[in-house]
Amino acid sequence: MQGGAMHGGGQHMMGGQGMSQGGRHNMDMLNQMMGEMQQMKGQGHMTPAHQEQLQDMMNQLGQMKQQMGGAMTPQMEQQHHQRLQEMRQRLNTMKKQGEHPR
Repeated sequence: MQGGAMHGGGQHMMGGQGMSQGGRHNMDMLNQMMGEMQQMKGQGHMTPAHQEQLQDMMNQLGQMKQQMGGAMTPQMEQQHHQRLQEMRQRLNTMKKQGEHPR
């Protein structure tokens, strides 16, 4: 086994040139959510369970971002879009819960 085979060489993250309209929309949505999550973490008034969920979602977004940097099929873009929308809903729910602690 080769060491370091996991790092995909000089893969640059910002697609752009080869990215479809749907892919670009997903990337925008992803970047926006990452920013919001960073903000939420920075505010610090979250339960440990929420922090764990947030970290989990950030990890998933990171993986999706790497995939988006590579070759994408329309099916993959559709899957990403659905996952992003699900995460958006979770994020909005967490925000609401954070504002009104029970």
